[in-house]
Amino acid sequence: MKSIASRENAAYKAIAKLVASGAERRRSGVSVLDGAHLLGAFLDAGRAPEEVMVNAAGLADAEIAALVERSAPARVTLFSEALFKSLSTVDSPTGVIALVRTPRGGEVQVRAPLVLLLEDIQDPGNVGTLLRSAAAAGAGHVLLSARCAFAWSPKVLRAAMGAHFALNIVEGADLAAFLARYQGTSVALAGRGEASLYDLDMTKPIAIVVGNEGAGLSPALLEAATMRASIPMPGRVESLNAATAGSICLFEAVRQRGKSAKGFGTQMNADRGERG
Repeated sequence: MKSIASRENAAYKAIAKLVASGAERRRSGVSVLDGAHLLGAFLDAGRAPEEVMVNAAGLADAEIAALVERSAPARVTLFSEALFKSLSTVDSPTGVIALVRTPRGGEVQVRAPLVLLLEDIQDPGNVGTLLRSAAAAGAGHVLLSARCAFAWSPKVLRAAMGAHFALNIVEGADLAAFLARYQGTSVALAGRGEASLYDLDMTKPIAIVVGNEGAGLSPALLEAATMRASIPMPGRVESLNAATAGSICLFEAVRQRGKSAKGFGTQMNADRGERG
């Protein structure tokens, strides 16, 4: 195991640049997983990290030591406390950071049972929350437009809490083109939708479309969707947070599928198998 304690070390400088720069992470195709939970979720998905970095406290922790062992043959580097803290993206570092190859988005089947489409969701917390809700609801795929927050940024990764590794995430997607070929029902969430969300039949293949926090969905996507639906709000507010609205819609689909949830899960696994 290599140890690094100098800020002048070339390896430290390269990693620090990667941690600090979204452009560098995109260019290199490498993502930063900060913390034991994210690394554990990544390993549980059957993936292998490129490099693992620890501090002395992390190395002495039984959980982290086990994760490091599971990460073999990835290179492991021990950083001094000061350097590790400078690399960490969280206020209270857990003691382990991993560099991983950013997974590439795969094809989405035209009758995928449950798909989430995000148009220009710009807050990383909202994107992460929506990814987490999608994974929890059993959605196999999430498509993001080019102006969404970068799905593999540290903030989105933290908000999603490992959900990334249970999903097929397609960034820079042409959402209108996907809706044009999708053979299920597509539901655009809109404040003035012609139908209530709770009046829809969501038991068959469905794509849920959520728009920008302020502007909502573009006219093109509203037109492309087969249905425009709103969430009834009897209280004295004008709108819901985008992540909240999308999550409500995802779990309305889960609720409606009710007793058929087991079969739905089987469908989802088969869909993932076709992607693989």
